[in-house]
Amino acid sequence: MGLQLIRGASWAGLMDALTDELKSQQTDPFLRSRVVVASRATGRIVGQEVARRLGISAGTDFLSPADLMRSLAEKAGVVRERSQWLGSAFDLAVWDSLAPVGEQFGVMGRALSPVSARPGRRRATATRLARLFRSYFDLAPQLIESWLAGEDAGLNGEALPEHLAWQPELLRTACSVLEIDPGESLSAMTEAAASFTVPTLLLAVDHLTAPQHQVLSALSSSGGVIAYQPSHTPGDQWASELAESTSELDDAPAGSPRVAVHGSHGPARQVEVLREALTAAFDEDQTLEPRDVVIVCPQPDRYLHLLDATFRPAGPDAHPGRGLRVQPVGREAANPVLSLIVALLRLRESRATASGLLELLLAPPIAHRWHFTDRQALTDLVSGAGVHWGLDGEHRKLFHLDGINQSTWMRGLDRLLVGLAVPTGVSAGLAISGTEAVTSSDMSIVGSLAEVISRLRKLAADTAQTRTITDWVVVSKQAITELFGLPFDDAWQILHAQATLARFASDHAGRDTQLTAHEFAALLADAAEPLRARLAAGNGSMPVVGLGELQHVPFKVVALLGITDDVVPGRNQQLPESVDLGDATPNLRARKLGQLLSHAKAASQLIVVSESRSTHTNEAIATPVALSWLFESLGVTPSQVQHPATATAEANFTSGRSYDRAALHGAVARRRRASSQPSPARRRREVARTAPILSTPSQITLKQLEAFLTDPAKAFLRSTLGVRLYREAQLDDDVPLTLDSLSQWQVTNDLVKAVEAGLTVTDVEAEYREREVLPPDALGGVALDKAKQGARELWEHAESDWSRPTAQHAINLTITLADGSTTHVVDKVVTRGGQVIGLTPSKGIDKILAPWLDALALAASGQPHQGRLHQLTNGQYGALDHLSTSLPTMNEHEALANLTTLVEAYVAGQHRLIPAPAVLAIKYARQAAANRVVEADWAGVLGERRNNPWPGYGTREQPTAWQLFYEPSLSDLTDEPLVSSDPHNGEPSGFRAWAVHLYSPLASRVGEEE
Repeated sequence: MGLQLIRGASWAGLMDALTDELKSQQTDPFLRSRVVVASRATGRIVGQEVARRLGISAGTDFLSPADLMRSLAEKAGVVRERSQWLGSAFDLAVWDSLAPVGEQFGVMGRALSPVSARPGRRRATATRLARLFRSYFDLAPQLIESWLAGEDAGLNGEALPEHLAWQPELLRTACSVLEIDPGESLSAMTEAAASFTVPTLLLAVDHLTAPQHQVLSALSSSGGVIAYQPSHTPGDQWASELAESTSELDDAPAGSPRVAVHGSHGPARQVEVLREALTAAFDEDQTLEPRDVVIVCPQPDRYLHLLDATFRPAGPDAHPGRGLRVQPVGREAANPVLSLIVALLRLRESRATASGLLELLLAPPIAHRWHFTDRQALTDLVSGAGVHWGLDGEHRKLFHLDGINQSTWMRGLDRLLVGLAVPTGVSAGLAISGTEAVTSSDMSIVGSLAEVISRLRKLAADTAQTRTITDWVVVSKQAITELFGLPFDDAWQILHAQATLARFASDHAGRDTQLTAHEFAALLADAAEPLRARLAAGNGSMPVVGLGELQHVPFKVVALLGITDDVVPGRNQQLPESVDLGDATPNLRARKLGQLLSHAKAASQLIVVSESRSTHTNEAIATPVALSWLFESLGVTPSQVQHPATATAEANFTSGRSYDRAALHGAVARRRRASSQPSPARRRREVARTAPILSTPSQITLKQLEAFLTDPAKAFLRSTLGVRLYREAQLDDDVPLTLDSLSQWQVTNDLVKAVEAGLTVTDVEAEYREREVLPPDALGGVALDKAKQGARELWEHAESDWSRPTAQHAINLTITLADGSTTHVVDKVVTRGGQVIGLTPSKGIDKILAPWLDALALAASGQPHQGRLHQLTNGQYGALDHLSTSLPTMNEHEALANLTTLVEAYVAGQHRLIPAPAVLAIKYARQAAANRVVEADWAGVLGERRNNPWPGYGTREQPTAWQLFYEPSLSDLTDEPLVSSDPHNGEPSGFRAWAVHLYSPLASRVGEEE
């Protein structure tokens, strides 16, 4: 019968000829016609075209070349052999063959050893080589057949180079392990094709593998093949070489498309620009439907999330482009159970970090089974237990940290259980103390956590040795049984995972290949990898296709996205181990360019969106080579449109037309902000600074007054809104080797308190070892020694003052405020040897507030006392030095006036924001009292200077209340204009006025002694 080529210049002409032939074949209701198309998506569109012309397309199969080969394998009875050749079975056979072949060929042996250095190396090598052998068979099956026949030569009989001489032997060994011969399977399929009597029709297929050509030749010799190919395409070329007869259709080619190039920036912005361009196309042509448009993206995976997010339908006020019915590009959802099994199989080789394992515990299959429903509660427990990483001491040995059990999961569980069983502060002689993070209400969750961790330890032990695939399936199924549980609606996930594992066991039954947990997990991960969403061409939606998909199908609009030099034309992607296949080696670069041109020629309008400017610098980027070649091949000069870097840029709405209402609102907001619109922090500050004073508290304690002066913003939020700032528990995956500044201070402070209470340093050290607060082993001793040094330095200078006889003084003062209202200051003050003594390892200058307030209250009560603060300060070379600050006595009238000023600020600060953080305000008051204000100290942005002048502002990791009201620039605080309620004492800003008003008496009297 032979192959008959019918060449046409247009898709419509080819479809008419194909339809006429199908109509002539449909004379026997029991015979099915067969049409080979480039892909299944093309087959669906062709089927719809045939049905539109004939009224029905029943009795016709539209097959891709791969579908054709699959059907022939079924007819020939070689499905299993073909599946083994194409699937993981052949990968594992190559895997098994690497070691024996490596012993024969030194080149391979050296490349694969030592295996232990890279656990995944053998698997990756086997997978790559299996793919290489399959590519040989697709391009030159005679090479594979000659190697299996015992020859060791190249394609044309030449000797293989030494570094490739191992390939024939590796192929023979792997095929003998499976007992398969791909050449024999192909011969059986060819014989099956030769038995067909109905002509096979072929439409617009540009590229076939060598086995597919061989099968096509068999079909042409039996029932015959009629190929309908577009003119001047690769399909036209190969069909002309094989055709016994050729005919030309009398149809005219389509004209060149209208081309518009939209220059943009990064991928996210390109997708937004594409949405704008497509919306404009639909606005211009009211007859345009989503089915008339196709988006061609050479690498859909690079853009899939952006496309799905940008075109996902939204509310009525959303961008109209969201209603274009763009087909979802994202992959189908993976089975969470399979993904979780893969993660658990890899648990032993991981560090089992606090955050990583917590996420596994909160995964739905485990969380539902063990009732882990409260993320924050579980986080608080894990953080409070001091867990950092490692299941237990044995797990730590894998990382060469023998004997260090501190901060492992098992150690953390011990602390949780001790915390449940032993009251806080009680030593049970267990060499470990319980954590205060656990309460009796946590008993259920701690019990579940202990059980899950114990089962995970058992699973980690089971994954320590190599096993066969069937044994790993047993281990995986046991993990599902012991750890997982899902509600009825999601139970299919477990059933699907078990079915997948059963298929693994069936496919590899009887195989004794020994795999590590890492290697089996990699195989299972490949099986769990979700597939891309099926291309639903012809269903009325706008398809998103890869390069070459639907390339000859005509569309009114074709949109090209993501054409870059690294993708089109890209590289030839030939593996470095490949032997020379001569002319059989495909030119992938030319193929991609040809596919790009076919897409463009099939369009009436071509929209190109590409990156024309750098995302980082906005500098111009050269046009991709493929696009320049495309425009030259089409013979067109495209219109150029350059888009701004963001959707909210004004140029989108002034120099062009945009359909993005949300972006318009953003652009308006940016213009308002640029025209001196107050920032959110400033707007909040303006309200907070001028709020009315509604009431006066009946009494105030000195502790409350100190807390307010230390942080007026924090006190304001607490009193007006009931907001208390605190840090949620955070997980740290690293065992600390040193103590941070806050922890170091806490240890030093505890040592000082212990000495004050008459305890020994040894007692404190034992307590810290039980609580496991210090770094492990000798590192903890180093941290403790540093804390001891600070405590010793402080106590040596403060002991004489602190050890004096104590006396307690009751404070009960009536304070009359400026508005005539009264309040009472009540508290108790302890003096030592006739002085108010403050003792703290802290270095901040605001620590003077406590002894100063005590001294003020005593003097205002007619009991004047001197005050003294002992604290630490930074000395030379990182050492800690002692700093003593003295407070002279004051007369009763002066003390009462100063205390009244502070109380009035406190009363006001309960209702409005007082812009005077203590550290900065005291520092400024000292400079002002000495007439030495250094303006350079009161300007700048947080973090720009070595000596940060804005320590109370906070950071992203440790936010404070001040961030709600001020920008990071220090001048935003220090240069803020006065408001009517601020003190008027000649200072130019609210901060400076309050600093002098509150602290000038302290700044003028305080004295420092080293």
